[in-house]
Amino acid sequence: MIILGLNHGEINSSAALYKDGKIVAGSAEERFNRIKKSKSFPINAAKYCFDEFNISLKDCNYVAQAWNPYATLNKFNPLISGFRARREDYFYSVPDNLMNLAEKREPKDWAVTNFQEDYLPPLYYVQHHRAHAANAFYLSPFEEAAILTADFKGEFETATMMKGTGTKLELLDTMSLPHSLGMLYSTFTELLGYRVDSDEWKVMALSAFDVDFEEEYQKISSTIHLLENGFFEMDQSYYKGAILDQPNLYTEKLKNLLGGRVGVKGETADIWHKKIACAMQKVAEDIAVHMLCNLFERTGCKNLALSGGFFMNSVFNGKIKELTPFKNIFIPYAPTDAGNSIGAALYVAHHIHGEKRKFDFNSSHIGPAVDSEEIKKTLERRKIAYTFHEEKEKKIAKLLAAGNIVAVCNGKMEFGERALGNRSILGDPRKVEIKDKINAIIKYRESYRPFAPVTIQSAVSKYFEVESDFTSHYMEQVVMMKPEYHDKLEAVVHIDGSGRVQTVSEDTHPSFCKIINEFESLTELPFVLNTSFNINGEPIVANTDDALNTFYNSGLEHLFIGNYYISKV
Repeated sequence: MIILGLNHGEINSSAALYKDGKIVAGSAEERFNRIKKSKSFPINAAKYCFDEFNISLKDCNYVAQAWNPYATLNKFNPLISGFRARREDYFYSVPDNLMNLAEKREPKDWAVTNFQEDYLPPLYYVQHHRAHAANAFYLSPFEEAAILTADFKGEFETATMMKGTGTKLELLDTMSLPHSLGMLYSTFTELLGYRVDSDEWKVMALSAFDVDFEEEYQKISSTIHLLENGFFEMDQSYYKGAILDQPNLYTEKLKNLLGGRVGVKGETADIWHKKIACAMQKVAEDIAVHMLCNLFERTGCKNLALSGGFFMNSVFNGKIKELTPFKNIFIPYAPTDAGNSIGAALYVAHHIHGEKRKFDFNSSHIGPAVDSEEIKKTLERRKIAYTFHEEKEKKIAKLLAAGNIVAVCNGKMEFGERALGNRSILGDPRKVEIKDKINAIIKYRESYRPFAPVTIQSAVSKYFEVESDFTSHYMEQVVMMKPEYHDKLEAVVHIDGSGRVQTVSEDTHPSFCKIINEFESLTELPFVLNTSFNINGEPIVANTDDALNTFYNSGLEHLFIGNYYISKV
């Protein structure tokens, strides 16, 4: 079975290919068109998937789109179906009018369009949160798991509780607009003067500061009502994110509740920003714990799979085992909407068609690769001087140990928001000035934002307050670093003593492991600093030209593309 998965029209459109029982290729469209968080149809990403395996659309059994327009057929839409602008709108308007004649209007979790042309396979429309759930459960190592999805919204839903068993997903309960955990987080992102769907990272980073936020916490909590069914309600006199024709996600009442102030773009974060960020993060965690504890009561499962944009909140992810009864947790490498191309394809394969699952390790390295021949041709075309290093890991480790920052573009590109060693900027984790330099002259971002420590899987429990079998393959969890290492790893420990750790092993990332091992032989610390290879506001690099463009447009001085080394010094 071959399925092309699509996430089109949502933030960060993407395509992914399901083949031979697993996801084998995929990318966000932004990596090709170089438009950050592009909503364009993922034509280039889809072409990459086909070219990677020398197939075409006619070879696909199905196409899966991660949005179900038929989910909106629960109420007749006269603006679309009563006054259609084009006959092409029949795909929506005719079913909508027919549903208006039916005795019951109960759209399903998915719909399918069958074409007469043999070159167009059946097209499945998968409900947004079903795609999120599939992305989490079917990529997980669990045969059975409780599933929670949460984001701003998909169709009308904002969160779902589900149970996955084998190849099937059972829907337990849903929460719908206007109540939304993702909307709550975005509301305060905007109130603080940051960009919605972009700067939530900044708010999460601010929430680590040690400030007294009890008063703000009580005020924000007063706008939220927890329900017995595990969900919650937001007092709509404070929030208006569900009203699409009005500016701002917050009301004047919320603004006045929290000091009568709204953040200004570009201003330096002060005590007000920090208190609001800390209070809102705590309220969001309270809500998420409430939902998860109810989900555990419903399912009794010790395994938990999570997806949706809210679970990019690595600060909360690292606390789940401590705050809930769940013992085993899986969060995919792309829990955001971009990952729904993967989820839609998996949903069609497993839930609808019963394809047997494969329980392999799911690497995020499924994007386009750079190979030695292509790198060399590009460097010579652009007349760029280089040297070739057979043992590049040793050279990279030496540069890092000497206090240099090194960008790397190796092998296949990662899928998702996080660079995990193949499209990364690496630094010495011991020196705080390295973090400041990367923020100031390369990433062009706020100085308080932390970078990730990467370490060997077998060493993680020595340095962090975690169990010996702890893994964080996708940099998805923030955990506390042991105090005795704070001074030794200044560049990767956050203000509160935590770190968004990534763990690697010989099985999951042999080249990255070798860099870390070489660095340890020079410094006695099995760590490197890792951040994504891009400038603020631009997508992560995809190919050799992207890597060179970013290298020469930033303060970077050292670059490895494969085994080819380029230096400005």
